[in-house]
Amino acid sequence: MTNESEIVAKGKAGYFSDRGVYQNPYPQASEEFNHYERGWMQSLKYDEGRLLNALSKTAPKLFPPNRSAVNQYAELKGRSGPRKKYRGPNDLGTGA
Repeated sequence: MTNESEIVAKGKAGYFSDRGVYQNPYPQASEEFNHYERGWMQSLKYDEGRLLNALSKTAPKLFPPNRSAVNQYAELKGRSGPRKKYRGPNDLGTGA
């Protein structure tokens, strides 16, 4: 059995060697799994997430935001778009 500090060191090194991809080699819910994860997270914090940010910029977007040309909420309220900003006492709130 490997001691805790060795496993934490493997986790720290694993963050950089696997280029920010989390691959824990130990069985889930074991002490070794937790020690490795602790080391990996320490490197993540030390690196300030730069490897993860680099991955997210190049990764394809799996779920692009649904941006419809029609404002469905405004349509339900009987308007064509968002309510216009109130401009003062002479504004009748007609949205024009």
